[in-house]
Amino acid sequence: MANCELKTLSDQELVELVQMKDNKAAFSELYNRYWEPLINHAGKRTGSLAIAEEIVQGVFVDFYLRRKEITFSHSLAAYLKTAIKFQVFKFYRAQQVQDKYIQTAAHIGYNAPIQPDNILEAKQIHAEIIQITEKMPATCKEVFLLSRFEKRSNQDIADQLNISVAMVRKHITKSMKIMRTEIKEHQMDIFYLVLLLYTHKN
Repeated sequence: MANCELKTLSDQELVELVQMKDNKAAFSELYNRYWEPLINHAGKRTGSLAIAEEIVQGVFVDFYLRRKEITFSHSLAAYLKTAIKFQVFKFYRAQQVQDKYIQTAAHIGYNAPIQPDNILEAKQIHAEIIQITEKMPATCKEVFLLSRFEKRSNQDIADQLNISVAMVRKHITKSMKIMRTEIKEHQMDIFYLVLLLYTHKN
């Protein structure tokens, strides 16, 4: 079937071609129909075009891999929109885990209860956190250390550095963004450390 003919088919007809005949041209047509609106949908919720593209790409890959087993209670559009919503939720959950990892890793050796067998690995991760702070601008680094290492309040930090509380929040947001970017390649370590810190409390 020619591509021009595929454009005249409904979503349901294209889905049937994908599911029953493994028609890659039909899949491409669905991809082209929904790629841009889904990017816009995800982008509004993540604030990042790159992340939105990654999420949408993942949704389509999952759809293709599970094409034989997926059933639609409503329309394809509704299914894709729900899938995007779920992936955006997972994205924010992952960010929360990363942020918690950064905060708790900063306190290893101070007040984090860690089992003896895991102390060496925990200290290594802690050292990585310290190393990452060296990549931050001076004030940003200072705010991060005061906030995450010394557990100082935003007001205390503002008073000490003679800056506004709003500026303190801005530096914290920037420092956490730098941290998330730098540790992106260590997702397993992040999960492991958070699990470690929150399941072995005395």
